[in-house]
Amino acid sequence: MSTAYTSFIAARVLTDVGGPAPGRIQLFPMGEFSARDGRPGTLKGVNVKAWTITPIIAAAVIARWQARETPLVVDYEHQTINAAKNGKPAPAAGWIESLEAGTDGLYATVKWTDAARAFIQADEYRYISPVFSFDPETGAVLELKSAALTNYPALDGMDAVAARTEDDSPMKKETLEALRHFFGLAADADEDAALAALKAQGDGQTLTAMLTAAKEATPDPTKYVPAAMLTAAQEKNAVLDAKVKELEGNGALAALTAEIDAALADGRLPKSCEAWAKATAKTHPDAVKSYIASSVPPIAALTSTQTGGTPPAGTPHVAALTDEERYACAQLGMTEAEFLEAKKTEKK
Repeated sequence: MSTAYTSFIAARVLTDVGGPAPGRIQLFPMGEFSARDGRPGTLKGVNVKAWTITPIIAAAVIARWQARETPLVVDYEHQTINAAKNGKPAPAAGWIESLEAGTDGLYATVKWTDAARAFIQADEYRYISPVFSFDPETGAVLELKSAALTNYPALDGMDAVAARTEDDSPMKKETLEALRHFFGLAADADEDAALAALKAQGDGQTLTAMLTAAKEATPDPTKYVPAAMLTAAQEKNAVLDAKVKELEGNGALAALTAEIDAALADGRLPKSCEAWAKATAKTHPDAVKSYIASSVPPIAALTSTQTGGTPPAGTPHVAALTDEERYACAQLGMTEAEFLEAKKTEKK
């Protein structure tokens, strides 16, 4: 397992009907992605050229986040990591309150501090840089460590970060309820879900007309789930049922369940992931096996005295994107000179 430090452009402020909700940032795009300087492919010991996020991988990342008791911080320029070296304060810019997977990536809802909100609204900070661990063999993102506000992103093509202002009015209860019925959303769907459904539609005039119709329409329970969606779900369930029966028949499911129990016992799999792992084992056994194989049991950290100042064998690889190379040195246990020399070697 390797640790990478990377920065991505995140969600922009809601200025019109079609924009994403304020305070919601995109941490990773869905699918494969890499830095502009070629990482992770240029890192020693890494056998892939791109990091990867899929719905299954995103679910595992969310499960690991839910297992944490300490909230994940969003700081400035990764000062939480740099503080030990430069001795400067490391104030929080915000705290991650939730994670959720969308069709185009992994998102977080952030509760910004007043100071961070002012920076963002003044356009003095524009981008988000998440800190995460990844599998050097597959490139799969394993765990979100933290995130930071920065002005030097490593990946092009996503929206800029935003913060809710005091003037932003929450959606009226009646409007939210109308949108739930209109788009066939769950009864407890929140404002973010309703806005995402709106964003998926057409231009502002079309959306205004749809919103008016949604407010005036009498909810019809028979239309909460479109017939085409129900048919597709039924067909998918039939395929999954057949696969479950096949697994149960040849004992593969029982063997994998035993492997999950062993991983829970030795710490490779957090207790909070048990339900997800056992459910996913029935439909995507290879994904569960890969997840367990990429995890390692918790071990006591070795001090520099114990290792003679040299990182112990198996130390995670660290990738610091553009503006984070200095603390990448600290994570690798290297001096800046050693880091620069290693970087030259990687380019050869």
